[in-house]
Amino acid sequence: MKNQQLSINKQISKKETELLSKEIQDSLALLYHENSKIDTYSARVYGGQINSFLYNPYYVERSNAPFKCYHDKEKIDLSSYKNLVSVDTKDSFTALMAKRKSSRNFDPQHQISLYEVFCLLHHSYGVTYKEAISGYDFDAFVHHRNVPSGGGLYPLEIYIAVFKGHLEKGIYHFRSDICALELIKAGDFSAECSKSIGVYPYINIKEVSLVVFTTGIFQRSLLKYGDRGYRFILQEAGSVAFTMSIVAHDLNLSSCQLGGYLDDEVNNLLGIDGYHESILNVQVFGGTVKDGK
Repeated sequence: MKNQQLSINKQISKKETELLSKEIQDSLALLYHENSKIDTYSARVYGGQINSFLYNPYYVERSNAPFKCYHDKEKIDLSSYKNLVSVDTKDSFTALMAKRKSSRNFDPQHQISLYEVFCLLHHSYGVTYKEAISGYDFDAFVHHRNVPSGGGLYPLEIYIAVFKGHLEKGIYHFRSDICALELIKAGDFSAECSKSIGVYPYINIKEVSLVVFTTGIFQRSLLKYGDRGYRFILQEAGSVAFTMSIVAHDLNLSSCQLGGYLDDEVNNLLGIDGYHESILNVQVFGGTVKDGK
């Protein structure tokens, strides 16, 4: 395990560090998560590996056909149905699916509106209705969202960093239960985000209007499902990210998911401990560049 990770947060006492270390060692899920974090050193290693991938004919050949084939099995052709899909209907889901794509270019003039922020957050992870759970001497509910969640436990939390918009610049937490934003830190954090989420030179952070951070509070799922719950957490994070990208396209916004972020730098930026709650996904959003310019 990366022992240096356990000393990053100076506010954690030696006893708490020992307890965290044991907690992580006793859980395959948390042990994996801790050892799959990226720091400044591993980022350089990954960077070299990724760059070598692009120029190695063996790697390119192996990745050139990312699908599996059963050449000796009967095939039933479905391709003729492509012409029946209503991709020309502006408001249809299939139209959004057909046109959705990731983008690394954003309109630097776009000011993200409060309505756009609402749509991105509420339609992806806002509480849509509450279902009462009977049989207890206290009020118990399942707070349903628009994405599937293992056991209805909803282990994710959403934070945003606003750079350009109708909101004060800063980092906010999304209160899904009451559909509200809580301002955690005021200020322009574009430089810190650019450094910690590893966008340069692929994305110009100055063109981005909004960054969305999805974190996981692991015990919400592990409490019921043990280490298997870690898979459910990742599935849910993927569902949220995909839903946000579809909503963004419907709003005529561009988006891109990022994977090269430095875990504990992002955790520190959000003010979370990185162990009980840690970053799982980062997405950037902004205005769509017109006519490819």
